[in-house]
Amino acid sequence: MAMTIDMTGKTVLLTGAGRGLGKEMALVLADCGADVFLGNRKEGEGRETVQEIEKMGRRAGFRTCDVAKAEDVERLVQEAVKFGGGTLDVFINAAGVVSTEDLMVIKDDEVKRLFDINVLGTSHAIQSGLRQMMGQRSGNIITVSSIAGRTNMGVLQHYCASKAAVISLTQAGAKAGAPHGVRVNSIAPGIIRTAMWEEILDGMASDWNGREAAKIQSPEEREKNWEEFIQKFIPLGRPQQAEDIAWATAFLASDYAREITGQVLTIDGGTTMV
Repeated sequence: MAMTIDMTGKTVLLTGAGRGLGKEMALVLADCGADVFLGNRKEGEGRETVQEIEKMGRRAGFRTCDVAKAEDVERLVQEAVKFGGGTLDVFINAAGVVSTEDLMVIKDDEVKRLFDINVLGTSHAIQSGLRQMMGQRSGNIITVSSIAGRTNMGVLQHYCASKAAVISLTQAGAKAGAPHGVRVNSIAPGIIRTAMWEEILDGMASDWNGREAAKIQSPEEREKNWEEFIQKFIPLGRPQQAEDIAWATAFLASDYAREITGQVLTIDGGTTMV
């Protein structure tokens, strides 16, 4: 029997859906038939995603949200529940940022920015999602971690730490949610040429000393750094694409994954193989 992911009748809430992986997830889940409610800090980006989903013939809604603020996330969940007619089936927290500053030069305000969004944001999403889903005794929360949270990369140290925290919080949420029929898992993307990876390439150019230290690179030098990184770290020899991550997310969000909870699904071309 062929597998078809059909999310018709499901209400999905996504944060960070204005661009990059979050946007691709929203579009793929809408294509699977879901009604999608979006949260994003930048309103313009979020509403553009809504328009694209509506052009597909699916329902979409939007509210501005800063995941670092608990009250923003709680209101977002409440609005999504209203949008879904009283039920929230899936909550995907894709909001996140990177910092390319080295362990020895990073300042406290940069660490705070990183942890406020990646760690506090994940905590708020799991708390608000569980409060709603425990009451309805069903639901599915998906966090977005990273391969950086599973291995010490030697660079991006505080980013790695923040994503390791995301994985730990995901497992804690899974244990809390399981007795109430709620699944909590994480997606760990590999190496994808998103806006975040453009920042990482900037970090390479500055020897990880911060934005103010970035040197001017020619486009050719930048592409050489990218290609060398791919060949060195990815056994399959090619970067992942945003749709690869979105397809995996759709699987975890679907009933095909009904027995999966507390897990980290890694999509990285073999980068983190032991």
